[in-house]
Amino acid sequence: MLNRIRDLVTEVKGHSEMSRDMDRAIASGDREAQSTFRTGTFAAALTDKGRDARGEEVSEYARKVVEADGNGARFHRTFPRRDHT
Repeated sequence: MLNRIRDLVTEVKGHSEMSRDMDRAIASGDREAQSTFRTGTFAAALTDKGRDARGEEVSEYARKVVEADGNGARFHRTFPRRDHT
């Protein structure tokens, strides 16, 4: 039971950090971020549907950034704490 709670806390923390990164991109005027990110932290962390939606949004954002910029540098700046391998 303790492992499940620890996993849940880790999941919420990770999605919270990602949401802050997304919010910063949106606030900075990043049009691709503004048109892509919709899923909230708790939906992404606590539901399969939210998790899947967030994954699709991140993939869509990466595609849009590469399309607009010709490379993925902005994607990596948007999510500096993510393992992009």
